[in-house]
Amino acid sequence: MKSMVVASILTVLALPAGVAKAQTKDEAAIRKVFADFAEAWGKDDAKSMAATWTEDGDLINPQGRVATGRAEVEKLFADEHAAIFKGSHISFTPGTIRLVKPDVAVFTTDYEVPDAHGPDGSPMAAKGTVTSVMVKKSGKWMTFACRPMVPQGPPSQ
Repeated sequence: MKSMVVASILTVLALPAGVAKAQTKDEAAIRKVFADFAEAWGKDDAKSMAATWTEDGDLINPQGRVATGRAEVEKLFADEHAAIFKGSHISFTPGTIRLVKPDVAVFTTDYEVPDAHGPDGSPMAAKGTVTSVMVKKSGKWMTFACRPMVPQGPPSQ
């Protein structure tokens, strides 16, 4: 009886480590999605950027433009990379990942595009925060919904 109780306790104690290992693996996979996205961004490769989205995913950029479905997301990136973000690079902080379910996570991270440029070609840095709902489909993490934003200062009085 005593050995059965000890075995049960050890099983329960081992569970969190197994769960933590799975979370660590999923978190690494989610961060890899963003690393792959950043690599495609640096190549102005809208198709590869959009490939990190689910077919039915969406994006609302900081200016409020809505893209629903991977094809529209790709078009949005193609438009941005023909202008303001052409030839630029993006970086992300480690951010935070919250696993809502084993196949759904919310990833919030800060981003920076130091070499963006304005409509007149003048240099302008873009930085902000992005929150993405990530889903795991067929063992692969993908972006389902993405909301990058640029923080505004407090309202003037």
